[in-house]
Order: sequence, then structure tokens, then C-alpha cells
Amino acid sequence: MKKGIIKLIFVLLLVVLVIVGKNIIDKKTFKYEETVEKSLSSYMVSGNISELDPIIELLDDYANDDTIRNDIQSYSFNFLGNWYTYLDGKFKCDRYNLNSCKVQLDEFRAINNKLQGLYSLKSEEGYSIIVTSAYNNLSSEGNKKIEGLEKLVASPNTKNPDDYETERQEKCAVAVDCESCRDGVCTCYYLDQDRNREELTCQKDIAN
Repeated sequence: MKKGIIKLIFVLLLVVLVIVGKNIIDKKTFKYEETVEKSLSSYMVSGNISELDPIIELLDDYANDDTIRNDIQSYSFNFLGNWYTYLDGKFKCDRYNLNSCKVQLDEFRAINNKLQGLYSLKSEEGYSIIVTSAYNNLSSEGNKKIEGLEKLVASPNTKNPDDYETERQEKCAVAVDCESCRDGVCTCYYLDQDRNREELTCQKDIAN
């Protein structure tokens, strides 16, 4: 009888050790990257703060594991940084593309607001998705970009690109080597800054 109880206790302990060991291994080997990417991508598109719940749950799950929790926060920071970089290169914004600058300005304002909402969210254990230094870094870079875009948009020298006809007329005004003229319409050639030659059909007042 006693041997049977001892054997039962041994089996139960073995089962407990297997379960506990499996849980530890599962936690240590869990691939959090997919969860973080999916959650952050959904949030950045929709702006719905509840999309971040899976990351918050991860931070609480790994509250006692500094290494994995820090890895999750660092991975989140890098992912968001890539989003800022993508947005920076998404538009051609200069003094000849006013509308593009306006759209980019709106998107940078939106992403900075989303970043603020993301950082203000805390897990039950008090952890944020990115640490304070990472938040300050991204927010500062975003604000610098916004300031530069605001200046461009406000500048009287920033304009939209000319349409095709306006551009053609400007080229015709300085075109050279006009030939094959008929009823004031000629074939002319425009040279750009790199001396590339472009054939144009231009209205020219050329004496016979």
C-alpha cells in the first residue's frame, strides 16, 4: 500500500515537472515577432488602440523575464522606426510638389499621434510597448520632419508641378533648331541641363 502511494506521488511529481518544464520551454522559445508585427501593423493602419492588446498581454506574460520583455520592446521600436523611414521615402516632397508635401505632412502628424497613443498604453505591470528613450527618439524625429514639411507647405515658393501643356510651352520658348515649319507649327529641339535632346512640336513665328 505504501509503495503504491509512493509510486503515485512519484508519477504525479513527474507529470508536474513535465508540464512546468514544457511551459518554461514554450515561453523561452515563443516567437513573439509575428504577434508584434501583426499588432503594430493593424494599429498603424486603423488607429484602433485595441489592436495593441496582444503586445500588452505579451509584456505581462513576460513581466518576470527581463531579457524577453526587453527584446519585445526593442523589436517594437525597430518596427516603428522602419514605418517612419518608409513614410519618409513614400513621397517626393520638394518645392515643386506642394500636394505631395501636404499629404506627407498629414501622414507624419497622424503617425506621431499614433505613437503617442501607443506609448501612453501600459500593461498591468506598468510596461509600455516601447521604452521612454525609444519614444523620445521617434517623437523627436517625427516633429523635426513635421516642422520641415510645414515650412515647405507654407512657403510661397512651393508649388505643384506644371501640367504637360505648360511644360511643353516653356520648353518651346527656349527650343532651338526649329525646322519643317508649316503654318507656324515647327519641329523643334529642346536641350535640358544635361544636353539631352528632346523633339517637340511648337508654335513658332518664323519668317519665310
